Amino acid sequence: MTDTTGRGAPGQREEKMLSAITIVNLVIFAAVLIKDWGHNRVTLFAVFRPLLLSVLIVPFFLPKFDAGGGGLALEAAALAGGVAVGVFACAMLRVSVDEEGRGWYDAGYAYVVVWVLITVLRQLFVYGCQHWFTRDLGRFLVENRISPAAFGDSILFFTLSMVVATRLGILLRSRLLAARAVHAVA
Repeated sequence: MTDTTGRGAPGQREEKMLSAITIVNLVIFAAVLIKDWGHNRVTLFAVFRPLLLSVLIVPFFLPKFDAGGGGLALEAAALAGGVAVGVFACAMLRVSVDEEGRGWYDAGYAYVVVWVLITVLRQLFVYGCQHWFTRDLGRFLVENRISPAAFGDSILFFTLSMVVATRLGILLRSRLLAARAVHAVA
């Protein structure tokens, strides 16, 4: 059956949405690792860049934010999960302050492993949604009154909240270290 509206059949729309989420996930993964690897200075731009990225990404991939049914609860859980994993990823970074009070962070193999593991698991989950447990997922969404849009939003929220939590954690840790250094000198 061909859809003449140009929007595609319902199954095709969800598959396109999950494919778009895959692209966003991989772009964010690459951007984070390219930027974070090694010894980096903590700057406000580096901290707020993910917020700017989120502001740019969200309108294109979440044109109809769904807060109805169980969608809002799923999206909130995804945000909380992303923050928790972001805090864990931030714990894998070494944050320091130099003599001038500037913050620095070092991303090594542990940090990369966390990002690789989360990205691979997320991509396996998306693939599984499309190929392995499509029927069970559909049943879950219907039984819990969660729209496919809210489900897609939750995957994206998890990713973006992980990035933002990591950045805010870096900023907070560097500011706390700088404050301790000032108090130690005084």
